[in-house]
Amino acid sequence: MTSSLSLPAGIGMSRVHVYSSQAPDGQCGGTPHMHLACSELYVALEGRGAAEFLTPDGVRRVDLNPGDAVQFTPGTVHRLITGPEDSLRILVVMENGHVNEEGDVVFTFADSDLADPDRYARLAAADTPDEARARRDRAVRGYTELVEAWQASPALGLERLRAFHGRAVGLVRGRAVAWPRLIEEGPARMLAELTARARAVAAGDTGHLERATVTPLPAPRPESMVPRMCGTLWPYRP
Repeated sequence: MTSSLSLPAGIGMSRVHVYSSQAPDGQCGGTPHMHLACSELYVALEGRGAAEFLTPDGVRRVDLNPGDAVQFTPGTVHRLITGPEDSLRILVVMENGHVNEEGDVVFTFADSDLADPDRYARLAAADTPDEARARRDRAVRGYTELVEAWQASPALGLERLRAFHGRAVGLVRGRAVAWPRLIEEGPARMLAELTARARAVAAGDTGHLERATVTPLPAPRPESMVPRMCGTLWPYRP
């Protein structure tokens, strides 16, 4: 039985300061996007805001005040909203930290952008705050089209959402070939370790207790936070 320095259950965990700049629809916040394999959890830490969601059930908005939390599954288009004077800071927990970094995200660009993988890759790249803002604005315009389709007709909205799902899978399926290995090395390995510890306790074995460790994680440093999808981000890493 091994000892791991991964976060519990192989999760990814980050602190995010949500973008407070205004998007094309007049709201302030992050970039609408979707994950194809991983579930996610938001925990509000400071400020006030909301999370907007689009699923096959339609459009939903959940307010986020300090202490509030909301979780959602793959296939959920999501977006964080905040205010310029009381900007939202959240803790993000990802079902698998490495899968998201290896391509488990698609932005809600217009269908013409999604149909061309090379064009999509260029538009999705963002290394500077200005590039991240341009990416956010393009995704908000595509997201607005999806929402307006739902407002016009649930049947039309579902049709457009399913079309987006299809485009998304087409864009990332090549990278998804590596995801099972990442899951095996992350949460699957952690689950195996947990199972081994449980069996050790049932057998009266104290060996793993004698290998107990404490690993402090560095605190977020504002100057080291980088522009990402929902805002500036600091990942917690052991």
